[in-house]
Amino acid sequence: MKASSYKYWKHKLIGLLLVGIAPAFAQGSATDSLIVASDLVRIKNIIDLQVKPDGSELAYAVRGIVADTTKHAGFRYETLWYVNRTASAAKLDPQQVDQQFTQILYSPDGRRWAVGKGSNKRSQLFLFPSDGQQPQQLTMLEQGVGTVRFSPDGSKVLISSSFTLGELVKSKDFNPAGQVPAWSLEKPADKGNASLLAEPAQEDRDGSLPQIIAYLKHDEQQDIAKLTNKLQFQTENSTTGEIRFTQWYVLDLAAKTPPVALTQGFRSHTGAEFVGNNKVLLSVETENGLHPDRVGSTDLVLFDLSNNKRQVILGDSIHRFQVAAVSASGKWVAVNRSLQNSLTVGGLFIYDTQNWKGNSLGVDRSLSNVQFAADEKSVYFIASDRGGRTLNRADIKSRTIQTLSSVEEGIGDYWVNGQKAFYTKTNFANPSELYRADPNFKAGTAITAINSAWLSGKNIGIAQKSSFRNEKGLEVDYWLLKPAHYQKDKRCPLLVEIHGGPASMFGPADAIMWHEYQYFRARGYAVLFSNPRGSSGYGEQFLKANFNDWGAGPSRDVLEAVDLSLATGIVDSAQLFITGGSYGAYLTAWILAHDSRFRAASSQRGVYDLYVFFGSANVWPMLKRYFDGFPWEKGMRDILLAQSPTTYAENIKTPLLIFHGEQDNRTGHVQSDFLYKQLKYLGRDTEYVRHPRADHEITRSGDVGQRLDQLLRTYEFFERYRH
Repeated sequence: MKASSYKYWKHKLIGLLLVGIAPAFAQGSATDSLIVASDLVRIKNIIDLQVKPDGSELAYAVRGIVADTTKHAGFRYETLWYVNRTASAAKLDPQQVDQQFTQILYSPDGRRWAVGKGSNKRSQLFLFPSDGQQPQQLTMLEQGVGTVRFSPDGSKVLISSSFTLGELVKSKDFNPAGQVPAWSLEKPADKGNASLLAEPAQEDRDGSLPQIIAYLKHDEQQDIAKLTNKLQFQTENSTTGEIRFTQWYVLDLAAKTPPVALTQGFRSHTGAEFVGNNKVLLSVETENGLHPDRVGSTDLVLFDLSNNKRQVILGDSIHRFQVAAVSASGKWVAVNRSLQNSLTVGGLFIYDTQNWKGNSLGVDRSLSNVQFAADEKSVYFIASDRGGRTLNRADIKSRTIQTLSSVEEGIGDYWVNGQKAFYTKTNFANPSELYRADPNFKAGTAITAINSAWLSGKNIGIAQKSSFRNEKGLEVDYWLLKPAHYQKDKRCPLLVEIHGGPASMFGPADAIMWHEYQYFRARGYAVLFSNPRGSSGYGEQFLKANFNDWGAGPSRDVLEAVDLSLATGIVDSAQLFITGGSYGAYLTAWILAHDSRFRAASSQRGVYDLYVFFGSANVWPMLKRYFDGFPWEKGMRDILLAQSPTTYAENIKTPLLIFHGEQDNRTGHVQSDFLYKQLKYLGRDTEYVRHPRADHEITRSGDVGQRLDQLLRTYEFFERYRH
């Protein structure tokens, strides 16, 4: 295409896309009912499901996108809660809940509760009767309400709150003695953490040292300066010197007394669950004398409400023990055991609370959303498995496991009793709906239409799954989505998508990529995505298969999937494109530096220089996990540079579009600065897009206008090189 023609079509194309019309050369028209860019704002997701114990009522939260007409490309996310009687209707007739409330809950005795904004604008706990009476606010906690857990008889409730170190030092509830941490703040020359107890002085920049200190503290409060003594000072989108702690109250609902502090100390209590009605099992950061940033393990502590005695049940200063679920009687406890910053899957253990002897379920997958059956003979859980998220049931005594759903879909939240079940599901045909089924999760029927209503007139493609064995003998799954209006005798362009992580996975369970796949399909591209070695969902051996090998091995798996797709005759070998985000951007750049088959590429939010990664990213411990060391350690410099795409940037000849959010601290925008500057200096065809205020989650939960911008810019860039 001539330059003059390109410029004309570029502006014409962008204009057409912004109004949601596909141009003719994208192999679609306005009458085809194909997915367009603006359909992104129509997608809704059910993000929480709560059911009354007898199954007669359910509540669920729907997250969607609404327009904000006050600004260009303005949109905002909106979460609405609905409640619905479930006794007879096949379809739901939901009643929207006041937006004051951010969560609906049911206690085991059948009462409905809510968490929402109280009079002090913080989240508080409300009793929310189902008979039409006005909600009653039960708490007035200064820090607000976080997580809520009810006792089996519904008479008590556990409530978490979050405190900064300064707030905790002054808290009358959790630190009545006015103590300071036994561990060091790591503030230079601050013996005994004396700065925490210093009497405030009148600020004066020309005054005494205490007055200067007061002046400097005021600077920090006014964002003139940020002070940190933390090792982990980078958040997802900012930096901070703040340390936070989760503490728990217990509230006696029957006595109607104010909440009472349950926990204490300068450690976070990351989880709490009732064991029976008078004991609480707490997950607590190990007390080992170290700063919280340097604590990698948690213990399980049993707290007896009747006598205030604490007993460490599980703890070895190595693993993280987290309560996953407790049976109604308190006889059984499910515990997740993991090793922080290690390439392990972890394990789910079932403990008998009479003797605290436990057995692993022995499932070589990452497990979540654990629930005990009402009869306490079995336990349910979700497993990330081969691109899907399956629902499973394990017999507690025999530990035999029955898979109740397919790997061709992703189960999210669920609820089950002896008569029926409710669950949310994602698949290639629909990103999110709520279903009703029998207690074995058979005969599932959709009871919402949050997406199916608008999708009913759309042309949606279903990706076809295939697999191969790589040179390590590992089975690698990949999916090929044919373009809309595919003609058997005409080969089409191929877009290769690479997931991040590396411990992540693509597949039917991934609702985040649903729109992007369908969008490029609608514009005439076949879409290929795979789970190369190092992906999650395939067990520990597969997860560890990219240890000390982020580039060469995984790229072989991706390119093998490309070669096999070419062999189908569907794809044009002269029209290959590639894109990926985060680790997927790393692998995209690595492939470009070692393979020249692609016409154009796009990399987003990437890591390109592992030597710099220690300083640029808030996930720097990954270096230890994947490469067994840090930059200054013997031999590590050579290893990290050998594994970095920037080392081979001179070999990159493929046109490359680079994206990064300017507040992305997961990887650090300096990573993209580095790669772009290299390629630009070398005279390569490259463009760099930085999104202001955006962090690493831009394509998942970021500004909707920026999500659309990134999608459209990627398409427009590829179209320059498509023929």
